[in-house]
Amino acid sequence: MVERVIDPSGRDCHWVIRPNQSLSWRQALQVYTVIVAVVLGIGLVFAWHGYWPVLPFAGLEVVVLGVAFYLCLSRSQVREVVTISRDTVAVERGRRQPEQRWECPRAWVRISMERSPIAWYPSRLSVAFQGQQVEVGRFLNEMERQSLAVELQGMVRNYRWQRV
Repeated sequence: MVERVIDPSGRDCHWVIRPNQSLSWRQALQVYTVIVAVVLGIGLVFAWHGYWPVLPFAGLEVVVLGVAFYLCLSRSQVREVVTISRDTVAVERGRRQPEQRWECPRAWVRISMERSPIAWYPSRLSVAFQGQQVEVGRFLNEMERQSLAVELQGMVRNYRWQRV
């Protein structure tokens, strides 16, 4: 998902790029709670009938599922922010705050979209300057990545944009 934000001053333009997230944290917790109740309920019924070895495996299953939910949801919190200003292009990546930052002069930056030689592999959108290259939008679908590439190339070439 790509969101374009223009500063009120009209000097900077930001693209906030983030993965599509199907569940919120609250919804995921509700789904997880229902699954835990069902799995442990079935495990308790089996334990009541004398098949007690089922309980440790049910507990392990619940823990592994909880870890998987947490990892998937925390990965969906990653944000990439591409900022084009009058003189520079900056790319920031992180979860709650920028953890990585890359910056270069706008006049020398190159936006490239490389297609994969294998048909079903996704293309790669990157911002490059003097041999350094930063890939952006890895988690976008192909159409979103292509439209972002066109928009970034247009903004890098022509600094003046209209307010949206």
